[in-house]
Order: sequence, then C-alpha cells, then structure tokens
Amino acid sequence: MLAQDLTVIVKVTNACDFRCGYCFIEPTISHKSMSVETGRLVVRSFLSAPRLRSVLFVWHGGEPLLRGRRFLEAMFAEQRARPTTVCVRNAIQTNATRLDATMLAFLLDEDVEIGLSLDGPRAANDSVRRSRATPRSAYETSLRAACRLAESGRRPGAIVVVSRANVAIPSDVYAAFRVAGIDIKLNPVTRAGVAAVDPAVGISAAEYGEFLAGLFDAWWADAEPPISIDPFRQHLCRLLDEPVAHNCVFTLHCQRHFLGISPDGDIFPCGMFQGEPSFRYGNLRSLTIDDISATPLFAELEARERRVVEGCEPCAFHDLCYGGCMFHALKDGGVLDEKDWYCEAYRHYFTHVAQEVRADLKSGGTRTLARLA
Repeated sequence: MLAQDLTVIVKVTNACDFRCGYCFIEPTISHKSMSVETGRLVVRSFLSAPRLRSVLFVWHGGEPLLRGRRFLEAMFAEQRARPTTVCVRNAIQTNATRLDATMLAFLLDEDVEIGLSLDGPRAANDSVRRSRATPRSAYETSLRAACRLAESGRRPGAIVVVSRANVAIPSDVYAAFRVAGIDIKLNPVTRAGVAAVDPAVGISAAEYGEFLAGLFDAWWADAEPPISIDPFRQHLCRLLDEPVAHNCVFTLHCQRHFLGISPDGDIFPCGMFQGEPSFRYGNLRSLTIDDISATPLFAELEARERRVVEGCEPCAFHDLCYGGCMFHALKDGGVLDEKDWYCEAYRHYFTHVAQEVRADLKSGGTRTLARLA
C-alpha cells in the first residue's frame, strides 16, 4: 500500500535548454510537455485521495520553468481551489536559466522550495553542463541564483551529479559549495538517456566510493560545517536513531513513498522510470491513486524488494541502504532483481563513516552533534 505521505515528481516538460552530458531522459520522450488540463488532473488526483495525509509536488523536467509561469499559476490555483485535508507542499528543480527576479519573487510568494543544479567548481561543472543556445556559464547561472535565494532569506541547495567530470576532486567540490553556502544532495550518474551512449561520463562503483569517502572527510574536517550534505546527514541520523526525512535511494519501500508523473499523465514508481513502458502503473485518467498499490507492477516491485533486501541481510549496513536504488540496478547493472549497481561504493562509504563516527563518539561526539544541529 502507498504511504500516507508521498513525494510526487511531476515531469511538466522533458524539454531543456541545456545539453548535459549525463542527461538520463530517453530521446524518444524528449519532446513531451504537460498540458494545463493534465496538470490540473495531477493536482485533483492527489488532493482527493482518501488515504493521503500529505503530498510534496516536485515540479520537474527537463527544465520545468520552460513550461512558463502561467502553467505554475494554474497548478497553485488548482491546489487552492480543491477542498482537501491533504497537506500540500511544492518544490521545483531548475537549472536557473529562467529564474529571473520576477520568477523568483513569484515562486517565493507561493512558498515553493527551489532546488538548483550544480556539480562543483566552474571547470568541472561547465565541462558537462552546457547551454544549448548561448555561451553562458552554467556555473555562473546557478551561483547567481543561489546568491539571490540567500538574499531572499532562503537556504540554497543543489543536486550534484557525480560523473567523470568531478569524481576525482571531492575536496574541490566541497570547497566550492562551502564557499558558496549551498547545501548538497548527491546523485551518481546513471547509464540512461545520453549517458547510456556516452561512456565517457560514467564512473565505476569503486570511484564513486572513493568520492563519497573523500567528500565526507572534507565535510568531517570542518569543525562547524556551514552546509548540509545528503545523504551524509541522513545516515548520521539513522546511525543514531534520530528522525530524518526519506532519501529515495536509501529508503525501505521507496515504491510506497515516491511516484513519478509523465507529461501525459502516466504514473511510474519514480521520475527516473519515465520512458520505461514496462514500469508504467497506468494513467491518471483511468487509475486512481489508491488503485496503484493493487496493480501487478506494484506487487512485482514489492516482491523484488523483498528478494533484494533478504539477499542484503548478511551485510552490516543493509538497514542503512536496503539494496539501494532499483533504477541503478536496472540501468547500470542491467538486472532489476539485483541490488544497486553502486553497492560497492556504499559499502566502502558506510565502513568509512562508521569508523569516523565511532571514534568521534568515544571522544565526546562534538563533530557528530555539530552535523545534526
């Protein structure tokens, strides 16, 4: 059964004004955009779901701001117009090219959480994140947006895709975000879309493990780190049995907590599976939210998770990882029924973190507590 608190990644368009070397969107669906009618159906479907307690709509792409302000105004107006007991929050993940002063003020007035995209220092970032139409620097675009967010009283945060461009420089990545005061969420590159045909951007599990350990060390060396890093903070909380929000990669029953909606209203286990027809639950025009958990696909994913988690039980860290991400298993490893292709990376990272935290707790726990504050 789906959780009462859902995160819904809504793909409002697959179009983008960047051509990132690791883009995971399949070329066959890159032209699709969501109509206002379908967007309103998305809102109505979740706000009328009887069992649902809360929903976080993550307006996503491609580049979601290419869909325009009028589309977003219609979505927020629809939310306000629906009588509902569901608690609603909104977030948007953007490359910031369309995040001018007017758009920023609009999103802040609507209390939208704004996530940016930035991979580290300028040279590393701009080597893989490139504008289609202009010579503008992706690094400068995101950095200016982060500054405007901070000036508006919002704490800026960015998704960092770890690829060939930055995997060898974890200390430089930390320094860039530390100076800029931008929180980090890490995503390793996945072999889908463009990245599936360009192996030059890919990394090995061993390389990602070394990156995670190196980035953690740079963060850990800071007496009072000014930024938060996900999943580092999440795993510290989990190690100490502190409450923490779900991270999709390391969540037991992720298929119960996350959904993805394509531009035409198709429903998937998460936003990554768009373009994979065999992972389509159905369409919002014919399938209610409460009916998703009764589909054969949902049952298959539940059974798949049980098999993977049981296989991971001998691992000392299985309850921090739960087999990792099934999309990485499918696209990077080629076998859905296996654990995350980056398993070796996580084991290396967990071992390293456990040693550091254990040593710190023995000496008073000052570093650990500073990162949980």
